[in-house]
Amino acid sequence: MMWTVAFAWLTGAAFGQTADEIVERARAANQVDRSIQSVTMTIVSKSGSKRIRDLELKSRRDAKTTASYIEVKAPADVAGTKLLSLESPNGKEEQIMKLPSISGVRRISGSNKKGTFLGSDFTYEDLGIRDLADGTHTLAEDEAETWVIETKPNNSAQYGKIRAHITKSDLVARKIELFNKDGEMVKVLEVTETTTQGDVTLPQKTVMRSVKKGRHTVLAVTEQRIEVSDSELPARVFTAEYLER
Repeated sequence: MMWTVAFAWLTGAAFGQTADEIVERARAANQVDRSIQSVTMTIVSKSGSKRIRDLELKSRRDAKTTASYIEVKAPADVAGTKLLSLESPNGKEEQIMKLPSISGVRRISGSNKKGTFLGSDFTYEDLGIRDLADGTHTLAEDEAETWVIETKPNNSAQYGKIRAHITKSDLVARKIELFNKDGEMVKVLEVTETTTQGDVTLPQKTVMRSVKKGRHTVLAVTEQRIEVSDSELPARVFTAEYLER
């Protein structure tokens, strides 16, 4: 998902590289096939009041599908809320949600993807599998330590332009500016802390700010395991049947 979240996009000179080449290198540099994370989501209002949610995130990538699973563990009033995002090899994405108070599951599609997840600054589209970097790329700025890539996304329901500030040393998108279809900046995503496991750099703390609303949401990883075994994270976890268990 965009944030799995989370928003990771090799050290090297920019000379001779097109925007498409930079984006492809960034996609490949910090890719993880299987991971399990415990995450604290803190929703901060304009007045400074806070609401905290504890989440478990699971992700899996194989030859056939890319999938993510989010389950809310606390507090009690939203615990048991689950969101499954799937992308098939043909690029089709499906999002399925399970609410603890309602039997069955519901599919999220069309304009519903603009809705906010648990009242946070993340929409369902933000948390989806579909790569918002799919689109037309332009190298807007080539700074000493950072590339700025502007993307006109192909498949976004809500964003008309995305500006990603990618650090050259580790190819992590440290800041992503999100613009609506009218060209107004509506949100800014910033990776404020990272951790390194082997050759992979992973976001540890991420902040999504809603520009006009004056509010933000913080995602902080409290526990993280990558490249877990297939037996620990089997494909059946990422099914509608598992969501309803």
